[in-house]
Amino acid sequence: MNFLSSMHDWIYGIVTPNVPHYGRSVHSLPNPQEHELFEKASDAFIRGDRLGGYALFLSSLTHIGNTKHLTYTVYDDKITFELLQGYAIIRGIVTEDSLKATALIAPVSKLHVSIKRRFLERNFQLTYAKFSDNEGNLTLKLHLDNASITPHKIFFPLREIALNADFEKEMIAGEFSDIPLLEEDNIHYLKPEEYTRLHGWMLTWIDQTKKSLQGLLSNDNTGMVSFSYLSLLLQIDYLLIPRKKMAKDIAEKVGGYFTDDEKLTEDKNADLQTFLSKLETMDIEHFSTQIYRGEYTFSPFDQAMHEDIVSFIDESLTKVKWYKSNHSSYVIGAIYRYAALYILYNYGLHPTLRNLMHLHVQIYTSDFFADMGEPRLYTPATNVFDKERIHACIQSAIIPYQNRYKGLKNFSDQLNYADLDSFSQSFYQQIKNLDFLEV
Repeated sequence: MNFLSSMHDWIYGIVTPNVPHYGRSVHSLPNPQEHELFEKASDAFIRGDRLGGYALFLSSLTHIGNTKHLTYTVYDDKITFELLQGYAIIRGIVTEDSLKATALIAPVSKLHVSIKRRFLERNFQLTYAKFSDNEGNLTLKLHLDNASITPHKIFFPLREIALNADFEKEMIAGEFSDIPLLEEDNIHYLKPEEYTRLHGWMLTWIDQTKKSLQGLLSNDNTGMVSFSYLSLLLQIDYLLIPRKKMAKDIAEKVGGYFTDDEKLTEDKNADLQTFLSKLETMDIEHFSTQIYRGEYTFSPFDQAMHEDIVSFIDESLTKVKWYKSNHSSYVIGAIYRYAALYILYNYGLHPTLRNLMHLHVQIYTSDFFADMGEPRLYTPATNVFDKERIHACIQSAIIPYQNRYKGLKNFSDQLNYADLDSFSQSFYQQIKNLDFLEV
């Protein structure tokens, strides 16, 4: 297998590492020297070189090929920086004594009383940053004392102010359109032809799901319906990347399905069906306001342990086995789709795993990606996989990290390309066997 893999690389070359531009996360690769720069920053702080330590730390946050999300300037006596996180712009200044950072939210005079009360309550929930009235503007502020500073003492407070400033501005934009936001020029809304295309795909997916469930909507098929609806919502969330209220509603529906244990599954499915009907009737003008793009510095997810991913895959494959033994073949494909989409939705992933889960989504939604101008990895009409491209995709997900994880191997030759179900079964087994042991 190693010989064949080497021959492939010699003939086709090694694909440049990339990161999927889908999902609610950072759409750039992390700095390959992130850990080394983090350690160097720690050493600088220990030596008493605070500004040098901050410069190294900020450098560790800069993504590959993308410096728009974080810019900073080092002076003799200070460092100034600007950090982007979706709707939020965090501006900061570092001196020998402290770090001060702020994010402007909205004019205080335009806020309803209930919103003001909300932000007072939010201050009790935050650990490092605080909301306050700063010269008539609602501002999220952060102040760190540099007396005993470390990289960890910078990372988590900066992440908190960035994620929460973005979250609150997005909440206001989605729930209170009459409240003007401060500093939103960093947000880029889609062009009419772009959001029209995405809106069309949402309607197509909803229609396909409804047709696939005809004749199955009975109490004996509640599990099949659940997987179909959840897969659809997760697919809309991952591929269309909605924001504002649409994103909030999807999160509430998916989260509610798993947390509201007092409801019968049939009732949960009915709630999901009602919500999908609302999405289906959403006019394109409103849809266009829910889709935008921005730069992100911090992922909203904490990176999961590989054991957690394996456990979820095992649970999903157990359900596949049960449905197979009960001759319910329809739902099997929905479970395979759901597994990759839920992992992308719910877990912070190492770049290797994120690319591999994206690969699975790409294969199952090949028509969508073809419409986006990307090569087909699978052709449903002929049941043909593009094995060479799949090999290259897996290679690009693994090669950049083999120096750190010696056990990572390209497993494309171990996959079963007989059909989609066989591919997925073999794919998830290989994902389970990935070796992330550092050597």
